[in-house]
Amino acid sequence: MEENNYVIFKKQYGNIKRPRVKELSINLNGVKIYEKEQSMIINIIVPVEDSTKTVQYFEEFNLGEDIQFNIAGTGDFECSFRGISPVIDKNSYSSFSITVQEKEPQDQMKG
Repeated sequence: MEENNYVIFKKQYGNIKRPRVKELSINLNGVKIYEKEQSMIINIIVPVEDSTKTVQYFEEFNLGEDIQFNIAGTGDFECSFRGISPVIDKNSYSSFSITVQEKEPQDQMKG
């Protein structure tokens, strides 16, 4: 898998002593990102045969839970998960959107 052709989503779980990461890679051609107010809408299109596992991955996130994504190896975006839209199934593909909110860097947060 050529990292530059994928968006890699990351879910942190486990605990401090045994942190774990669950990743999901989606071809860059199937991902479109839009900014809306203070959030990002990430439209995802995957082949029908991949839709169940892809949707299940995002359904595991709780509202406000940390989510990271890396676009073509450019570095991780740290965000909070805000929700998932209903899935639309077409002939050979499924599409849905997730909403995330980029987190402020810790050193710039107002105290």
